[in-house]
Amino acid sequence: MIDQEAFYSSINKWVQADISEWTHVTLLAHFCKRYEDKHGVRFRLVKGKKGPTLGKEAADFAKLFRTFAPNNYADLPRDEKSEIRKNINIKIYNYINWCFDYKFRSGQQSVNGTRLFHVQSLIIEFERMYDGYLAKKNGETKMSKLISWCHEEAQEIFDNHQLSREDDIKMIKNYAEMYDLGTDSVEARVIEKAKEVGIL
Repeated sequence: MIDQEAFYSSINKWVQADISEWTHVTLLAHFCKRYEDKHGVRFRLVKGKKGPTLGKEAADFAKLFRTFAPNNYADLPRDEKSEIRKNINIKIYNYINWCFDYKFRSGQQSVNGTRLFHVQSLIIEFERMYDGYLAKKNGETKMSKLISWCHEEAQEIFDNHQLSREDDIKMIKNYAEMYDLGTDSVEARVIEKAKEVGIL
């Protein structure tokens, strides 16, 4: 069993580990680090016979992990679980940061405990923002893949078309259809690649 002093002294080492290896205890450690950084004092963990890694706050983060996990998580193969676990850890990491840096950054309210993270309205507000952020990031990643490919394989597309946003692909597609361009045209090749990377 690890006592509170050992837990606090291990926080910096734990949170430097790869986030794919984090557990509910590492998430608690990140919370405690953010709390101390924000307020200048350690978060007071509930004392228990089992120590902080098996205490109430660690259980709150284990429960939060289950909240964000898909319903069939326990039945998935190990390799699928690994990627999902990493994404859930990243999501909870961002949720903690969002609460400290945005939701309760000023005013009389503050992050005062781990139970706060289970407030349904707070989860809904965060997920709405986070899903929008992921969708935008995913779109930017797809466009960057397409633009990189064009620079290597279809440089001539830049001679006649603007290509920086997903709307530009739709314009190129409309152009190709309007002028009935063949499958060997640079526009057709770029449209096919856009479909391949998931833009169209």
